[in-house]
Amino acid sequence: MSDPLDGIIWLYRGVPIESPEVNDVRAVREIVPPRPDRRGENWRQLHVLGNTETAYTSWTTNREIAVMAGEFCSDNAILSGQIVVFQVRLSSIARNRIFFGNESEDEVLIEGTIEDIAISFREPDDESEG
Repeated sequence: MSDPLDGIIWLYRGVPIESPEVNDVRAVREIVPPRPDRRGENWRQLHVLGNTETAYTSWTTNREIAVMAGEFCSDNAILSGQIVVFQVRLSSIARNRIFFGNESEDEVLIEGTIEDIAISFREPDDESEG
């Protein structure tokens, strides 16, 4: 059976521009999940079902899906509607911290703090761009 992440270089995450994660990435290039103590299969399942107060953050292998997710989360009267898309190299994340989430969203859950995150302004043309 082939690995669904074969050939994947980048993972993406879309958030409203007002998200505290935006300041974290701009300042220290990392994201810390909201509840690092909530780990394990049960918490992963709850995360996929919408309870995202876990040790995981949701990413996708598809930048367009990250844009849509960010727009969905920004659809609130108190938010500007602007989004930011983050990207991180898949190779920078240990495989034992990566779990598959919602298949229709090409979702990947990453356990724990993610470092070396960049803001993605467009789809990279190849693996050397970021």
